[in-house]
This record gives sequence, structure tokens and C-alpha cells, in this order.
Amino acid sequence: MAEKRQGREIAFAETYDEAVKKTIEKAFLKQGISYLIKVDKVREMKKGHFESRMKYSFQINRLQAEEAKAALVMLDLDETCVHYLI
Repeated sequence: MAEKRQGREIAFAETYDEAVKKTIEKAFLKQGISYLIKVDKVREMKKGHFESRMKYSFQINRLQAEEAKAALVMLDLDETCVHYLI
């Protein structure tokens, strides 16, 4: 039987940098924030050939949005490497 989606998860942030992904993961684990990482392969056309890179999207429990924002503010990440969706 298929699980019914309750709508508890919300998209929180995206990054293309693996080092930033690991930093965010550590911060969420330290603060006890439940999260899900979706990995997408993004292909772009560059001068006659395709380049692909990995996009890491963080989804969190909507009830923990304030704690997640506070955890990432403490990290003081650059706005160019993390795109906040909230």
C-alpha cells in the first residue's frame, strides 16, 4: 500500500558545492534537525558540449524551519554558494 504524503517537508536550500553540503549536514545533525537531501544531475550546454554538475536540495520538516534558519545563520555561508528557498 502506498504511503500517504502528509506535506510535512518543505524545500529549504540548494547548493552545487559538495563541501557546503557536508557543512550544512553537520550543522543540521548538531542541532537535531531532520532533513532529506535530493540529488539532481544538472546538464548545461557550454561551447558545443554538455557539462553536468550535481545539485543538492535540502528538504526539512516544516515545523523546524526556524531552527534550520538559525543553524545556517551561525555558519555564515556565502550567498553565492547557497540558494535559500524560504
